[in-house]
Parts: sequence; structure tokens; C-alpha cells
Amino acid sequence: MAFLDDLLPDIQRTIRSPAYATGVPSVAHRPPVSLRASIASADHAWALLLEHKRASPGAREPNLPRVDLDAFVRIAEAGGAAGLSCLATTPRFAGAPEDVTTLSARTRLPVLFKDFVIDPVQIDAARRAGAAAILLIARLETEGRLSLPLAELADRAHAAGLEVVLEFHAAEELAVADHVRADVYGINLRDLDSLRFRPDVVAETFGRAGGLRPLIGMSGIEGPEDAARFRRWGADGVLVGTALARSSDPAGFVAAVRRVGSMPRGGS
Repeated sequence: MAFLDDLLPDIQRTIRSPAYATGVPSVAHRPPVSLRASIASADHAWALLLEHKRASPGAREPNLPRVDLDAFVRIAEAGGAAGLSCLATTPRFAGAPEDVTTLSARTRLPVLFKDFVIDPVQIDAARRAGAAAILLIARLETEGRLSLPLAELADRAHAAGLEVVLEFHAAEELAVADHVRADVYGINLRDLDSLRFRPDVVAETFGRAGGLRPLIGMSGIEGPEDAARFRRWGADGVLVGTALARSSDPAGFVAAVRRVGSMPRGGS
């Protein structure tokens, strides 16, 4: 069974549970911080987004080392990250909206509510958790996996004071950007059905992304060489999670990926 076919029914059950997001406050502890503005102001027009996650289903060993949250925030802020991402998906990823609440309370950086958003209840959880933005995945609409149009989910997010990060993988998904109002765009190296990295597919997607900005590369970054590939393709920054969690020197890892921004676009 394809990953999305397996995952989405579990997400439906999770968000319909009376226990969903019960640990999230009724009112966010702070107003949202603009992720788009933070990305736009990054040095060398190269933004680094760091992700807090407990599991990576596409990896050979899905369970990730436990990361001290305070240390994660210190490294991100000292390393010049433009923002943070936090997995809010419970099935297969072991995340929760409560994790976003905890992270956003400990940092001045904007936090992305990273989930497979299919219902407004997740948008409400993101708002209450103190997130700056939510992730919407174009593929979920192009494959008819949503009960509500993606444009309506985006409008509801904006009405709640949240920005929208719109994610693509294949080039044909880019047409969704014509009718979904987004603030940041991302291109995911990973095929969400097979969980394989597809640089051949993603290189074409970047080439056809046109003026969608800011544009972030997502997934598959094991080190600065992978980040540099995204920069050559035209990314304005990258989102990194799994490799950071496994790194024996996370501060050094962050510094190395940030230095990619000093390279000219199209360079090696």
C-alpha cells in the first residue's frame, strides 16, 4: 500500500478523536511571527529552517534520537535559523499539536505546524499552539484526497492569522498555486507515496516553478552538498530535520548548511 493510502485514514481517526489537541491552550501565548518575512530577511537570501521531529518513516531506521528541546532552540537561534518546523502528525511520526505549543513557547522564531492538513480542526490547533504557519500539500488536492478545497483551507488559515506554506513534488502539482493563496512555497524531494527521493522529478519542478517565492527545498539533506544542490536548482533555503537529529555535532551541521548561502547560485 502507498504511504499516503496508509497514513491518511489514520490521520482522519486522530483528528476526529475527542482527545485531539486537548493539551493545546484555547488562546495562543503569542501573536504569530511572519515566517515569510523571516525567510526574506535571511543573510545571502539563504534561509535555514530546522525541524523538530521524533520519527522519519522514509528512513532506514525511522525512530530518531531524542533531542533536548532547549538545546535544539539554542542551536537554531545561535545558528541563524530563519524559522523552525515541528511535526504535529501522530500516526507514523509520533508528533502532536502539543509539541508545537511547547516549541513555540520556547523560541522567538516563527514555527511551522508541519502536518498533513486535511481539515479545519488542524488549522484551529495550529492557531492555538502559537504556530506562525501551516503546511498545505498540493498533491492531496491533485489526487482528490481532500474533502475541502485546498484554497478554502488556505483562506481559513489566513483568517486565523496563519501563513501558508504550499508544498509540491511533481511539476504538474504547480498548477495548484494558481488558485491557492500561499506565503511560502516548498518543493519536497521525497515522493510521499513511495517515500523515495526523486531528484529527477524535483529538478524539473524547480525549473518550472517560475516566480513562486520564497521557495524552500525540503527533505533529503544529509549535509551541505545536498543543500548546495537545492541552491543550484534555485531554492531560497532548505528545511532540515532528520540529519540534524542524527548529527553528533548539530551546531557544526547547522553552520555548514548555512555556509551554502555564500555560494553563488548555479555554483558547485
